Order: sequence, then C-alpha cells, then structure tokens
Amino acid sequence: MITVRKLQSFMKFHLSSLDALASCVRMLFTFIAYALFLPNSFAQDSTQWRLPESSPELGTKAIHAIKFSPDGTQLAVASAQRTLPIYDTRTGKRHALFSGPPMENVTALAFSPDNQTVASASEDLTVRLWNIRTGEQSTNFTGHLHPVVALAFSPDGKTLASGSFKEIRLWHLSGGQGHLAAVLHGHQDMVTTLAFSPDNQTLASTSQVAVKNYGTILLWHVETGQLQNSLSAHTDSILALAFSPDNKTLASGGYWSAEAESTLRLWNPHTGQLLATFEDHTAPVFALAFSPDAQSPIGTTLATAGWDNTIRLWDLHTSRIQARPKTLRYGTGDVGALAFLPDNQTLASASLDGTIFVWTLTPVPTQTPWDVNNDGIVNILDLTFLASRLGQKTPDLNGDGIANILDLMLVAQHIGK
Repeated sequence: MITVRKLQSFMKFHLSSLDALASCVRMLFTFIAYALFLPNSFAQDSTQWRLPESSPELGTKAIHAIKFSPDGTQLAVASAQRTLPIYDTRTGKRHALFSGPPMENVTALAFSPDNQTVASASEDLTVRLWNIRTGEQSTNFTGHLHPVVALAFSPDGKTLASGSFKEIRLWHLSGGQGHLAAVLHGHQDMVTTLAFSPDNQTLASTSQVAVKNYGTILLWHVETGQLQNSLSAHTDSILALAFSPDNKTLASGGYWSAEAESTLRLWNPHTGQLLATFEDHTAPVFALAFSPDAQSPIGTTLATAGWDNTIRLWDLHTSRIQARPKTLRYGTGDVGALAFLPDNQTLASASLDGTIFVWTLTPVPTQTPWDVNNDGIVNILDLTFLASRLGQKTPDLNGDGIANILDLMLVAQHIGK
C-alpha cells in the first residue's frame, strides 16, 4: 500500500500544482479503484415473447427439444405434438412448420451451419433432415439400435453426428443425401452431448454417468474416427459442450449437487488441460454459447445458463475469466438453449416453459482507474467523488479551507488503515 512518506517525496516540488494533484490521484486510484467499485462489464436491455400456449403447433404439451440456429436467428421447438415449428427469434413469428408422425416423439434437434436444414431424431431410431425453405424431408438415416438423444453438424456442413446408447455415428453429407462414414465406440452409457470444433477436426462427446465413464468427455478425430483424449471432467453428468471460436477452449456444463465439484469447466481441447473451474451456478447448466467475434465491443464472452434462473456472462477477452461474471436474471422457466445473434451483441435464450428472451448486451466503456467519476478528466472532482465514497461531504478532508495534497495524504492514511 502506498505510504504518506512516498507521497511526500513524490510531491515535494509540486505541492501547489493541480497537475501534481492529478498525478497523485492516478497513483492512488491504481491501488484502490477495484476495492471501492464493483466491476460491471455489460449493461443490457431485453425483449420477451412466448411460444403459443395452445395451438396446433405446440398444444399444451411439454417441450421435448429446443434448439437455436448457429446464427441465433431461428428457433426449432419440438413437443409431443406431431409438428416441428421454426420461429424467427427476433419477431416470434413462425416461418416454417414440419409435420407428421415422426415429429411426435422428437428426442434431439440440430441446425446445419447454413441455417437451411434441421436434423431431428425420433424415438423410432431414425434421424431425418428437413429443408427449412420447402418444409420437406430431404433424407433420413437409420441404423441406430437405441434412441438418438444428441445431434450435431460439423461447421463445414459435411458431417452430421448422432449419439445413442454407447455409440456415435458419423454421417457424411453431400448433395442433400448422405451415408454412414463411421461408428465410434467408447462411451459406457447413453451419449447425451455432441460438439464439433470450429476447424471440423475434433468431435467432443459426453455420456450419462456410468461406472467406468463418470462425467467424462471424449475427444475424437473426425477424419479417422480415432479417440484422441479422455477428460475426467465432472463428478456428475455433463449436459452441455461448446468450443470457443478460436478453438482454444472447450466449455463443459453439468449437473449441480452439494457433492459436485463444479457446474462449469473450461479445457484446452488440444492438451486436455483444465483451464478453469466455476461453481457460481446453483443448479444444472444445460446451455452454453460463445460469442462468435472476439474483435467485437463485447470481446470473447461465454454465456451459461440452466435451472437457477440466471444467465451468466464470462469475459474471456484477456484470456482471463472474471471472478464475478455479469448475471442476467430472467425469472422464468429453465433455460434449454442459448445463442448469440450475428451482431455479436445480442443473446437469445429459450426456456422450457416457452419463454424467449432476446438480450441486447451493451459494453460499458472501460473506466480509467483514476478517472473515478468517469468524465474523461483527472482533476479535483475525482477527489471530491472519492471523498464522498469515504463518507465526507467535501474534499477538504483536513478542514484547512483548501483541497490539496494534504487531503490526499489523509486519503492514503485512510486506505492504509
């Protein structure tokens, strides 16, 4: 902590100079700004709409699966009804509808990277591809012996992964058709989550808790189908995976319990190194989303959500995680999906009760630590502001009728205590 003696030595030739006062303020605030002011990286506004509560599309049935398109502008929702509607995230209007017996028991959904195709899996063990523009089924894949509960498209759109009991199937897509490319074995229970790396080279997968595969992430080489790494990730089931756009981070979210070590972890997908562990969520984490553009005003942000009525925003801009992330409180049902929109400053969240929030994230300008009142100038007003935070009505702390270096000395003494 800065001392009175250091201040006197630093200022002995400038006691009457306002510039010297500003220099001293700069030194002080470098040390104390973060102790006096809580960081707040984002401000936000939100709009809200709800899926139809009673309609031929969804009826009053519970939602089985919900998924945003990669660009966040579309939302696919599957319930017990024999329909699969596609909504515009920003307006809430429906612009596509798939129907038929296969839609009755949808277990998983995925959008193609060009946002033009939706993959659905049903309890009849079939994976189907649907053309959003025409509303027609383009192809279907069969061969699974158990229900498919996880789907994921590769970022280049050439591969679709489907996960069921103890196996993952990779389907090669071409010309609207496709064929089986590989079957991956390694999990000991139902495969529940799949995610491709941005470079299309790696597939991350998780399964339910099993004796030999307890909360484990498996990393596969897509081209060869070989297992690259196994991460003993969580002490309970893992429910969500997401790669960062730069391919340097893999986020995993899972169940929360009093015995669980965490609900959120960050990994280096190349080395398997654990980068960070967080326990801020107090309920299972079901949804993860990275902002797509690190050069945007909000930088690289990881959004996380689940069953605790909060969406948390983690700042990865400086390769360092905020100890206290920004929290968006929405107060509705459990969040099942998150997505950033193309502007990189809008976040959409979908709850399993049919509530959709569209959040506009506005970054608060970074405040110079010594410009406490954030007016762009370091001057006597900053000392006045600081004095008020210390319970004083005037910056003339020693009562000699002048606000000068002697008052700053008193501030230093107060902070030193």
